Amino acid sequence: MKRKSFFDIYAHEYDLMTDAARREKNHAEEVKAILKKFQPTTVLDAGCATGLTTRLLAAEGVTVVGIDRSRKMIELARSNMTETEGVRSFQYGQFEKLPRNMYNKFDLVVCLANAVSGVGTLGGLRKAIKNFRAVLKPGGTLLIQMLNYTALEEGVLMPVRTTVKDGLVFVRMTERRGRKYSLYVIRLDMNQKPVLTEPFRSEFDNFTVDEMTSGLKTTGFVKICKYADLFLNRRFIKSSRDLVITALKPGL
Repeated sequence: MKRKSFFDIYAHEYDLMTDAARREKNHAEEVKAILKKFQPTTVLDAGCATGLTTRLLAAEGVTVVGIDRSRKMIELARSNMTETEGVRSFQYGQFEKLPRNMYNKFDLVVCLANAVSGVGTLGGLRKAIKNFRAVLKPGGTLLIQMLNYTALEEGVLMPVRTTVKDGLVFVRMTERRGRKYSLYVIRLDMNQKPVLTEPFRSEFDNFTVDEMTSGLKTTGFVKICKYADLFLNRRFIKSSRDLVITALKPGL
């Protein structure tokens, strides 16, 4: 039997683990930079998790829909939703199977924080890119942020972040082995005696920059650009930790 992931069991602790409260101010500036560059009125936040990016987008006056493949994350996103006018909805959805009633609805699709790895395989990535293109309006833009796996040394554990909050400690690490990328989460509950320690491991196919670019071109995207951050002002190089890639769906 496949063991449940951290995100299945502790979705309600996701914001603690990712230190969302501390990140919010800087992420709000990233969101403003994205909107300034592409000036959308409708946005799909693909992989919205608990809804931080979705809410920040809505606060800037755009109409936004958040989707996630975790039903528990969607429940939390809905519970976190305020009276922000621009948030149209949060709904469960897989990038590989977006509903037809979303087709040609969005000026911009954002898929941030390595959420694209959730498709699992290269075949899943190709389906996701095809669906992202389908939901974009002609002339719309796709923006994907993902780890630059080729910058990770083979077989070496790379620390991501350690977060401590309310007696809980979250340690995150990544590892690349061939085509596989593993995310490790160690959760320690210091409020328990003895301390409760729970390790989790999730494994995905990793996607190279060339595979991502090829998938976009094959699907018909044009004007593909690569950056090293969400402010879209640093050029991507081989050693960049993140790849932020943008691509245009041709107009009519």
